[in-house]
Amino acid sequence: EINSFIDGAKKAFEYILTQYSKNDIKSLNSLISKEIFSAFNSQIKQREKNSETLEITVISVKDPEIINVSIEKKSTAFFKLCFDSEQVQITRDKNGKVIDGDSNQILTIKENWTFSKNLKNKNPNWTLEKIEESN
Repeated sequence: EINSFIDGAKKAFEYILTQYSKNDIKSLNSLISKEIFSAFNSQIKQREKNSETLEITVISVKDPEIINVSIEKKSTAFFKLCFDSEQVQITRDKNGKVIDGDSNQILTIKENWTFSKNLKNKNPNWTLEKIEESN
């Protein structure tokens, strides 16, 4: 059970980052909270306004470490996971020129992602509630 959750969380991590970098917020609607949606949406709008594109390539993701698990109101589970990943992140201007990042630089990024799920809901998907930098 926990292994399938961890596998699913890794897939969600990569999928969410990929769709976010493609400005495809619609496909994430059912996977992210209103707060994350709002933050992603404003970042995407800013990129579009500046005619910039973001490329995120996830090179590797270690199995996330469970930081915290809690259940609130007897029905909503929260899992806080630390994702330790290697990524290449590049921002390009409208002419395709790299304005941020470096295609030869692999970044080690550690973030805590908090997922929630209503345990009474039949839907197997978890919702991404929060993204924070990990120390």
